[in-house]
Amino acid sequence: MRNVGCRSRRALHQGEAVLELHAMRVRIYSNEIEAPLSPFIGKFLGNVCFGITSSLKTPLPIKSLKYEIDGETVRIEVNQMPVPLNMSQGFSRIIVLDTLRGMIRHLKLADPNGVIRIEVEMETAS
Repeated sequence: MRNVGCRSRRALHQGEAVLELHAMRVRIYSNEIEAPLSPFIGKFLGNVCFGITSSLKTPLPIKSLKYEIDGETVRIEVNQMPVPLNMSQGFSRIIVLDTLRGMIRHLKLADPNGVIRIEVEMETAS
């Protein structure tokens, strides 16, 4: 598991700006075989996955993400709860699938066309 860096998020809380930093642990699997990630690729992959998920209607705060791609099917879990992607006649599913497939296309995976699983764990800095 690679600890790949921080992501900041600003939120207003009773008139004050609150800055939360998140360390991410990112893993990617192809047909259940874990692929090594450089710090840059891990951070990029984690930030894109976090950005996609935070744009959808998901439970907050986001503590963990799991994306599974199997052919044309994509499943997302946030905090171990499934996130439906059937909004807007399937557009959400298509844009998420195309984004993830494009992002991982050039990674050295055991089988880039096989079942892909991306796991991201967020840790709030204290």
